[in-house]
Amino acid sequence: MKKQIFFVTFVALISTFFAGWIQTKSSSSQGTAGQHFRSTHQVEWERHRNFLRKDKEPAFEGTPVVLIPKNAAPNKEIFGYLPYWVFSNYPNLNYNLLTTIAYFGAEVDAQGNLTNLHDWPAPGLINKAHSEGVRVVLTAVSFNSNSIASILSDSTRRTRLVNNLLTQVQSANADGIQIDFEGVPSGQRANLTTFMTELTDAFHSAIPGSFVTIFTPAVDWSDVFDYFSLAQITDGLVISGYDYHWSAAPTAGPVSPLTGTRWGFFNVTWTVSDYLSKTFSNTSKLILGLPFYGFDWPTASDALEAATTDVGESIFYSEAYPNALQYGRLWDEESQSPWYKYNDGQWHQGWYDDSLSLAKKFEFVIDQDLKGIGIWALSYDGERQELLGALADAFGATAPPLKPTAFYVLNMGDGRVQIASKAVSGATGYNIYKSTDGDNFDQGTEFPNALNVLSNFSPDSTYYFKMSAINGNGESNLTEVLAVHPTSGQVGLLIVNGVDRTIGTVNTFDFVKRFAPAVTTGYAFDSCSNEAIENGDILLAQYEIVLWISGEEGTANESFSQREQSLLAQFLESGGKLFISGSEIGYDLVERGSTADKSFYRTYFKAQYVRDKVATHSASGTSAGIFNGVSSVTFDNGAHGTYNVDFPDGIKPVDGAVLSMAYNGFSAASFGGAGIQYAGPFGNSTIAGKLVYLGFPFETIYPESSRDLVMKAVLKFLGGTLTGVEAPLAETAPINEFELIRNYPNPFNPSTTIVFRLTGSAPLRTRLKIYNLRGQEIITLMDESKSVGRYSVQWDGRDSLGKLVASGKFIYRLQVGVRAQAKTMTLLR
Repeated sequence: MKKQIFFVTFVALISTFFAGWIQTKSSSSQGTAGQHFRSTHQVEWERHRNFLRKDKEPAFEGTPVVLIPKNAAPNKEIFGYLPYWVFSNYPNLNYNLLTTIAYFGAEVDAQGNLTNLHDWPAPGLINKAHSEGVRVVLTAVSFNSNSIASILSDSTRRTRLVNNLLTQVQSANADGIQIDFEGVPSGQRANLTTFMTELTDAFHSAIPGSFVTIFTPAVDWSDVFDYFSLAQITDGLVISGYDYHWSAAPTAGPVSPLTGTRWGFFNVTWTVSDYLSKTFSNTSKLILGLPFYGFDWPTASDALEAATTDVGESIFYSEAYPNALQYGRLWDEESQSPWYKYNDGQWHQGWYDDSLSLAKKFEFVIDQDLKGIGIWALSYDGERQELLGALADAFGATAPPLKPTAFYVLNMGDGRVQIASKAVSGATGYNIYKSTDGDNFDQGTEFPNALNVLSNFSPDSTYYFKMSAINGNGESNLTEVLAVHPTSGQVGLLIVNGVDRTIGTVNTFDFVKRFAPAVTTGYAFDSCSNEAIENGDILLAQYEIVLWISGEEGTANESFSQREQSLLAQFLESGGKLFISGSEIGYDLVERGSTADKSFYRTYFKAQYVRDKVATHSASGTSAGIFNGVSSVTFDNGAHGTYNVDFPDGIKPVDGAVLSMAYNGFSAASFGGAGIQYAGPFGNSTIAGKLVYLGFPFETIYPESSRDLVMKAVLKFLGGTLTGVEAPLAETAPINEFELIRNYPNPFNPSTTIVFRLTGSAPLRTRLKIYNLRGQEIITLMDESKSVGRYSVQWDGRDSLGKLVASGKFIYRLQVGVRAQAKTMTLLR
């Protein structure tokens, strides 16, 4: 006991010292003077405090269903926060890998009243979670020290709050309560313990089996949390295993360092050791909270421990992952954390957690035999599956597999179609579902692998597909719907589904069915998810025209990630032709974007962003544009089968672009127009490409005849050198047909041979180039006029200066005349 008292005293002294050190360092850091520590919970709560969901559920009636026991539960507690600002995503959560959802949350005032419930009781969430065997608890939130002291120090107010919380949880048929009081004043240690005792007793008495927890800090600077007593009293302490570097931190660094002292005395290992010591290893009550987010800080340099020059911006994992892919993922061995850096005129550092760093923390939780892990916050990984994959590998041995990602559907010729996704960990097979209308699918066919080639498809039809992964524990969620229109010739058109957003919108994951019928009036096509583009599985350079579905993608989900921007820039600079549409593109890239985002928007989308909302649901073509004569194009207000486009972007053409569509009743000069078109070179290129950009989503246009009319004008403008199922819309001369054959060997070292075949009659300029995955040219292997024949070219793994390049994946691109194909290959040193 004396050793325990000595340890607690020592920790208190150390905490006091480091609190002063951090505050001193923070106040002297440029851009953070006078700013005190605020947790990510508080920062995001303040940012979204006035958030109003666009698509509210009907008023709550009746009682949600009772909790059904799970057939196969994770082997640890998986406690996920679901903040109200991402609540709309609840239908798409992976309930197989959850045991508890903490709805965040209900605001508490100084009198113990609940002042804002933020859409609680959330009956849709509770019904869904209970049917999946997942309990739902309400989080009570206060970040006001005075209010917290007022409640804790007064028995009447404590009782009032307990009764108010109990009423809300009982009426919702929910399963418990979580307390998140941050900024608890010193001197309230005993009162906090008393309150949690009263709260737990009341809940356990009124709701047998209810789950009562409290959010606790990584470091208890003021010594107000009696870890030992709280662990004895409650059902769990959800420990903050993040915010070691916070938004206003004086230096950029790891948000959740597992180990090391380079970044300071404290890390996750220290925090858990502190809790184990103070609770006498009461591991059955300790839940380690971990981040599905990171921070992007402006910094003084690109060096480790660089000073921040302003407050950092929190970024969801769904944004951090493609950023790291684009700029280069780095690894800090000291903290066991990934990070990246870039310069857009200002150095930035992004620190976050990925599947590897979290897997190490999951292993640490298992080694320490803790109760489980917490997640801040659910849905922050978007449609990406890497973090859930690590979670499943660690704790979900009895769970069904995760949903396949990087899904794509490609023509293979002669009535054959390739349907594939990234292989899913733990899957023993895959179900592929087929439809001819995008609505009515068959019962599915099981295949052993993630990549399959199916045959006997007619060139007179469009086919729709979706996919799932399976194992002995069940079936995953389904992918989005993709489509293909078969052809025996080359396919020059690609439809990209870039809509991941489910928050504050309606995402049916089948918007391709509103593009496909309009496209097939003249063209065969392939389709893919934007993740397949990001991962390099599908190359834009293989296609002449790309139709990119953006929907209401923006802000939390990013309309276009940095990697997507780089790939689109390369595509347009190489003469590609792009049709994009969406109501949040300008808002995301300009109003909420970085300097680099704004530059990309102007340079490659040829637009000036004017405003986030033009209050109408109709537009008409301009006399100077490709939609001349189209008097009224109406898009959905929520009553026509898709979703309410309540924030269409107002945009103006720049740098040679032309206004092609204007909103009805609104001056384009004042409010911005609805669409632009451009033909000419992009960036520093001299090759002409083309662009059509609409400030509202194409898929929301109604009726179908209007969509067909708009798409016909778009494709006629973009050009008709595509192999189609009918005559192309644009009248252009046919060009040489050619075939780029897979290189051999692949992977290779030290050299490989690239083979291609020309089958046309007239000689054309033929260029064969090698690029890295960032789109940077490595070497030109051929640039000369070639006629019909079969050609082979060898690459020895050297760049244009004769230097050996490092191991990695490379793109080889063949351009014959104005058409191009590309494939990837792997060099192993």
